[in-house]
Amino acid sequence: MKKSFVLCFALMAFATAARAQTARIGVEALPPSFGSPFRTSLSPTIYSTAAVYDALTRFDDDVVLQPALAIKWESINPLTWRFHLRPGVIFSNGAPLTSDAVVNAIEYLTSPEATREGLTREITILKSAKAVDALTVDIVTTEPVPFFPRIVTALALPEPNAWRTLGREVFVKQPVGTGPFKVDAITENKWKLSKFDASWRPAKIKAVEILLLPDTTSRVQALEAGQIDIALTIGPDNIGTLEQSGARFASFPVASVYGLSFITTRGGPFANSKVRRAINMAVDRDRIVNTLLAGRTVAANQPAARIAFGYNPNIPQYPYDPAAAKKLLSEAGYPQGLKFVLEATTASTSDASVFQQVQSDLREIGVLMDIKSITFPLYLSKLAKVEFTGDAFSIGWASWPSIDSFRALQIHSCLRPVYWFCEPSLAPKMLAALTEWDEKKALKLRQEIGQAYHDLAPALFLYEQPLFVGLGAKVKSFSIFSSVIAYDKIEISQ
Repeated sequence: MKKSFVLCFALMAFATAARAQTARIGVEALPPSFGSPFRTSLSPTIYSTAAVYDALTRFDDDVVLQPALAIKWESINPLTWRFHLRPGVIFSNGAPLTSDAVVNAIEYLTSPEATREGLTREITILKSAKAVDALTVDIVTTEPVPFFPRIVTALALPEPNAWRTLGREVFVKQPVGTGPFKVDAITENKWKLSKFDASWRPAKIKAVEILLLPDTTSRVQALEAGQIDIALTIGPDNIGTLEQSGARFASFPVASVYGLSFITTRGGPFANSKVRRAINMAVDRDRIVNTLLAGRTVAANQPAARIAFGYNPNIPQYPYDPAAAKKLLSEAGYPQGLKFVLEATTASTSDASVFQQVQSDLREIGVLMDIKSITFPLYLSKLAKVEFTGDAFSIGWASWPSIDSFRALQIHSCLRPVYWFCEPSLAPKMLAALTEWDEKKALKLRQEIGQAYHDLAPALFLYEQPLFVGLGAKVKSFSIFSSVIAYDKIEISQ
């Protein structure tokens, strides 16, 4: 009897310790393409895939480009970059990392089959790859790309033999990467991961569970009840209840500026830059930041966040000046104000509060904004071909994963296949910024374009977009940089 009691106690202790070594993470969405490394490098997909895969390069918390699966790189000619791979790295199925992994990834991404993959739209300049030797590979681009090593932070590498043998549809449910965790099971509602002991960046905990909890309330309640340890993308309005339950509220910078983009290509009021500037001057950003976002970020005045390459610190803030805004509207031919429709998606209750505050501020200058809420999948569908029925839409001016303001500028310009804002006079400078190899000159060009965007006001630039995270009492260490979770650094107390 005594031995049975001791054994039972030992098993209970073991089970408790095992749970303590598992990080349970609540997310608003799981990757619709399961464990595909090529669907996209953006959130919310990257929240999950970052546990399994690595790229050639990565950024550290100081926004300095660092080696990852590549330990060094150099430009061979304007179209060719040579990468030297990290020796001794293995995939979770035991296969060694070689140049074949890079060649396989790029051969797939440049094939007709990959047109369904979002990464082909994020990295549009891939042409081919060739192994020089087992740990050296040349990547050829379709045009000169001076900052290509920043771009390949988005190029996650799957194990090539498993990819070819299983085929895409099977591989994405049994993904194999070099990251700190390997996949045990993937369903539509949960990812179960266990520590990959032989990873070149081993984890500190034994397991991770990534759980689908679509709405903010469900993630917050699960954290308060101890059902999860980490809740991603919550709102500052949850601070009080989280702290009362013993959890913590944290915020992390994202290389993105949140705003409301105007559709300027249809004529009407938003074709006039005076109207757009007037709206920027009519909104009290400081009140939004301090009241609705708990002071955890700063007001925005340009397309680039402070951590992005290309941010211009000399651009002034838009003054909050309703009287001057009314005058500009009158000069633009709208002395009685105007009406427009905003199509928006809300990830948290704070988003809805922000829209309502903007609506209230604009009403003071005679601008009536009708808010039309749409689901995130519908939003993405409309964004692809700019099929919004409204006159403006909510969007992040994202500079990640390259942390380069040119990415945001490119998407919000004539360079986008289907665009909502286009200023032809900026085309020569945009081309120069894209092709300039000298870092100082490239930075200056981006900053000059940022100033032009401030003056043209193609969007209501609101604030630099923070990521709000709830952390349970047992979370000792957690960090995330521009949506990439440092899974190897997560620590959970016993």
